[in-house]
Order: sequence, then C-alpha cells, then structure tokens
Amino acid sequence: MRIIGIDFSAARDASRKIWLAFGNADNDQLHIETLAPIETLADRRLANASAVLTRIIAASGPSIVACDACFGLPLPSSTAPWRTWLLSYPSRFADAEQLRQAGRDARGRERKRLTDRVARAPFAPTNLRIYRQTHSWLRDVLHPLVVADAIAVAPFERWREDRPFLFEVCPSVSLRELGLPNRRYKGTDLHRRQCRRDILTGLTRLGLDLPSPLASLALDDPGGDALDALVAAITAWWVVREELLGCPLPEEAFVEGWIYYPVHVSKANCR
Repeated sequence: MRIIGIDFSAARDASRKIWLAFGNADNDQLHIETLAPIETLADRRLANASAVLTRIIAASGPSIVACDACFGLPLPSSTAPWRTWLLSYPSRFADAEQLRQAGRDARGRERKRLTDRVARAPFAPTNLRIYRQTHSWLRDVLHPLVVADAIAVAPFERWREDRPFLFEVCPSVSLRELGLPNRRYKGTDLHRRQCRRDILTGLTRLGLDLPSPLASLALDDPGGDALDALVAAITAWWVVREELLGCPLPEEAFVEGWIYYPVHVSKANCR
C-alpha cells in the first residue's frame, strides 16, 4: 500500500515548509522511502509550491494521502454537497481575509467544526494562526485537483483504487492518541530536540521503519514539519489498517469534513 503524509504550509517560504513523507505499508510496518521538503523534490526553489504539490498529488496514482490541512469549514460556511461547494470556493471567498471574517459568528466568536471539538484539535480552520493555510489548501490545492477529477476525498467520497485518496489529519491529535508528546517539540533548544527524538522512538515502536538519514532529517528540523509529515503518514497507515474509514460519522462530517486519527475500534461498530 502506497502511503503519503503531507505537512502543508502557506508561509512565504512554503517550498521549504511543505514536507512530504512517502512510504509503503504492510500489516506490521510502514516503510518510509522519502522524506523531504517540496523544494528538494522539485530540485529548486519554488515560486508556487502549492501548484507543484498539486501536480505531485495528481501524479501519485493509487495511494493513501493524509494531509495536515482543513478540508472544509464550519457550518454555515460549508454547504452540501461538498464537491459542488469546493468547486465554488474561489467565488465564495475572494481572499484569506474574507474567509477569516466568515469564520466568526454574530458575536465575533470563532466557529469550530464538530470534528474540531470531537478531536480536540488545537485550531479551528479560520483561527488566526492557520486561516491563510486553510484558504491556500482549499483554493490552490484541493480545488484544482477536484476540477481535474484527479482525486477522491474522505469522508465526502468513496475510496477509489485508481487514484489518490485524501483525508484530513492533525499531527498533534494523532500524537496525543498514540500516547506520545504532542506539544513543545518545535524549536531549536535541546529540550525540544529531545522531544522530537522521543517521538521518533515512539513511532518506531509503533511500526515506523525509518532509515537513519531520514530520522536525522526529522530530528534536525526545528520547525517540526518533517516530523509532522511522518506523523501524517503513520496516521494514514493506522486509519486504513484499523478500517476507520468505514466507521459511521455524524451528518456534519459530510459537509464540514472530518479529522482522522489513530484509535482502536471494533469492526462491529463500522459500516
């Protein structure tokens, strides 16, 4: 099974901040083959990292792709059916600031999706820290992929074996559910570096097969982006292995989106 983990960014240096982890999985291990920022994969500094990422996803063929980015917005900013809503996204939100304003209720409070509350995610899609990322992901990556009919997206669409199958993850949520440190691992000081080392050790015990040079990349990346891409990848493997994609979800999930993370469930509770 081909697995891809993506840590997305809309920062000015996005070509250095967007990291991808590529691997193959069996029942017992996830074998990582490539871990790199998108500028390394493209072999140059990129003017439009999102466009390059879009091409990489479209060309990845049958694969499971876990992305650290929001696939939908809180009601009523999202509407059903999701594909129709996404196709109209650029006309609904001209820029990130318009999206930011739409993410607040009449009292000025930040709206959260049901999945943000259930997963206890650190940020809602239009939070001040990530609203530009949400806008860029929806407009510059998901929108062209859906226009080209190049992907299928959970939970809105069924898994199709002839194309990439994408779903949303949140590394900090995944780490918490795996019983690993999920805070204070981003930074340059020795404590945070040790925290990254502890996370890598924990992921290895859970089945991550990571060559030493790639482990060093994740350990030496103070922004934690490389590590987040790995966490996204192992989340994808876990979600598929535990058949979590088939579990019943509330109605809101098919409009707002859903964060998938590692949990053990009885197959009897799934569709």
